[in-house]
Amino acid sequence: MGTGRLTRRPRCYLTQKDRFIQPRPNTEEILARVDRNAQRVAIVHELIRPDETFTLTDDQARAVDTISRGLERGVYEHLLHAPTGSGKTEVLMRVALRTVLEGGYAVIIAPTRDLVRQHVAYFTERLDGTGLHIAEIHGGVSPAQRRASETAVRAGEAQIVIGSAMLLSIKPLWDLVDRSSLAIIDDVNAFDEREHLRLLEKLDCPLVFASATPDELKPFLTRIGATANVARMREMPFDVRPTKVHKIEGVWGEPPAEQLARAETYIRDHLTRGSRIFVIGRTRGDVPRIAERLEQTYELDVQQLRGDMADTAEHRKRHRRKGVTADRNSTRVEMMQQFRDGSPSILAATNLVGSGLDVPAADLIVITDSDAFGEAEVEQLIGRVGRRDLPSDAVMITGTTLERNPSKGMSTGRGRTFMPVGMHSKSLRFRR
Repeated sequence: MGTGRLTRRPRCYLTQKDRFIQPRPNTEEILARVDRNAQRVAIVHELIRPDETFTLTDDQARAVDTISRGLERGVYEHLLHAPTGSGKTEVLMRVALRTVLEGGYAVIIAPTRDLVRQHVAYFTERLDGTGLHIAEIHGGVSPAQRRASETAVRAGEAQIVIGSAMLLSIKPLWDLVDRSSLAIIDDVNAFDEREHLRLLEKLDCPLVFASATPDELKPFLTRIGATANVARMREMPFDVRPTKVHKIEGVWGEPPAEQLARAETYIRDHLTRGSRIFVIGRTRGDVPRIAERLEQTYELDVQQLRGDMADTAEHRKRHRRKGVTADRNSTRVEMMQQFRDGSPSILAATNLVGSGLDVPAADLIVITDSDAFGEAEVEQLIGRVGRRDLPSDAVMITGTTLERNPSKGMSTGRGRTFMPVGMHSKSLRFRR
């Protein structure tokens, strides 16, 4: 009889002979170069001011050491519990680097293509001049580029793979992950339970999961063994003022574009400060209407980010061949670059921005139809602002929709009804 504790199924880990082992590089020279790059990259990404020196926090150093030592001892499932803004990307980069320096290759899987590109840019800048190369694999790059990246990894020419969930859903790419020396799953909460998490359980490589809100996936993380080896981070890399959360009651059925008038005071205030502002819509269809209303009201260009946009011009051509014609004039990469370069600037987006995107000087987020988002989603979205010692605000428009996100009821094990108290199910049926 079992004790009732969820245990992970026995796994037969691949031997060193079965993995794609790569030659061990010159460790000391690489580590020295990575440390020299740290100061420059931290200033560019506004992690520190020009007169400050970049150093790891005690929590970051402890997390790197805990996970790395555990992997060396043969503990192959780890959880990095790190709040938004605590610098987990730096920890993941250093854990992956230690694996690479042992002669293997590491895989980092992120939930969105935008976060994949952000990781690729950060890792590339940090590893500049080390001779280590990064392979980028996701739906936004061409099939030829994906095949070239896969070939480079198998030939030992690329030591770090950064990609989307595509790595799990295509057999040859899944095999690439399975044979790696380490697989890091960033923002694991954003992955689909049936489509992706079940595939993760079948992997035969060491796993590190990163999450700001792991409680929502506690059954999965416990079953896979990660909750037994948790590295926690609480300390922020710099002084941060708490983000002020403002809940503003709206009117049921009010369109998202109309809800923006309720946050106008905050939007105008932050535009005057030169801030970058996120405005979140519940659906892809809401985003263009929100952007149009913002442009008319504040007389400035508003960028957009949603899932049906092509990543690049080449990606747009592939969209066209498949009959997809959404947003013909701009790409996700162009929009995000314009948003980062502008000050002030506004980005109208779906909850894609909640998956780890870091934008300097983003100090306001407005969430329309906020009741439709889960608690973890709201926490992730609010975490996109207030990354420095500047005042930041989060405006949540409530009471505008009957819909409730089911994730709010998952932690109790009991499903919750979306029906308001006193309303019968038949009252929502519409007849001719």
